[in-house]
Amino acid sequence: MGRPLQTYDDIAIAELAFYVFALGGGIFLCVKHGFTKNAGFRSLVLLSLARIIGASFRLATISSPDNIDLYIGWMTLNGIGLAPLIGLAIGLLSRVFESIQQRKGSVIIRPQYQRFVELLMLLAIILLIVGGTQSNFTITDGKPKVDYSTISHAAEGILIAIAGLLALAIVIAILNHKYVGVGEHRIIFTVAVCFPFILVRLIYSCLLIYGGITSTAWLYLGLSSLMEMIVTLFSEVLGFSLDKKGPQPVPRNDEEGQAFSSK
Repeated sequence: MGRPLQTYDDIAIAELAFYVFALGGGIFLCVKHGFTKNAGFRSLVLLSLARIIGASFRLATISSPDNIDLYIGWMTLNGIGLAPLIGLAIGLLSRVFESIQQRKGSVIIRPQYQRFVELLMLLAIILLIVGGTQSNFTITDGKPKVDYSTISHAAEGILIAIAGLLALAIVIAILNHKYVGVGEHRIIFTVAVCFPFILVRLIYSCLLIYGGITSTAWLYLGLSSLMEMIVTLFSEVLGFSLDKKGPQPVPRNDEEGQAFSSK
C-alpha cells in the first residue's frame, strides 16, 4: 500500500525536473568543450545523474514505502552530491591555471597535483558509496534518520581537505588574475561566487555525519538541494558563455629574443 506525498517527495519532483535539463546542458557542454578536457563539466553530468537517480528512488518509495533499499539508495546518492560539486569548481579553475601558465610562463599548480586531487575526489566518492551502504538507516513515516559509518566519516574528511584546497586555488587564481586570458576572468568570478554555496553544502554534510543532526525536509532543501541547484545553474550559464578552448602555444625563448631584437 502506498503513502501520501511528503515534502521530501515534492523536493524530489523539483530536483528531477531541474536536473533533467541540467543533464542535457552538461552533456552539451562536455561535447562543446571536449570530454577529455578537464573543464569540470564531467562532474556536472555526474551530479545530474546522481540527483535524477536519487530523486527517482525517493519517488519510488511512494508506492513501496516499506522498501528500505530505496531509501538507502536515495540517501547514499544525496551524500555523493558534494563531491562532484567541488570537482566541478576545481575543474573549472584548471582552465584558468592553464591560461595563467601560458601567459606568465611559469607553472602555478603542477598537473601532478591536479591529478592527485582528482584521485582524492574519486576515492571520496567510492568511500561515500561504500559508507552509505554500511550506515544504519531508520525510516519513520518516510523521514530518514542515519547513523553514519566510519567509512562515511573518512570520506567526509577527504572532502573537507579538498574544499580547503579549492579555497586556496581560488585565492591563487585571484592573485594571478592579470595573466588570465581574455574572457576567462568570469571563471574565477563564478567559482568565487559559488564557493559560499559549496561551503554551506559542506557544513550541512558535516552536521549530519559528524554532528549527528537529524535532517528535516526544510533543512535538506535550504542547505543542500538549493545550494547544489544554484552552483549547477551558475556553472552551466558560465559554460554556455565560454568559448571553446583552443591551443595557445607559448613562444620559445629564442623566438621572444628575435621578436625583441626586430623592434
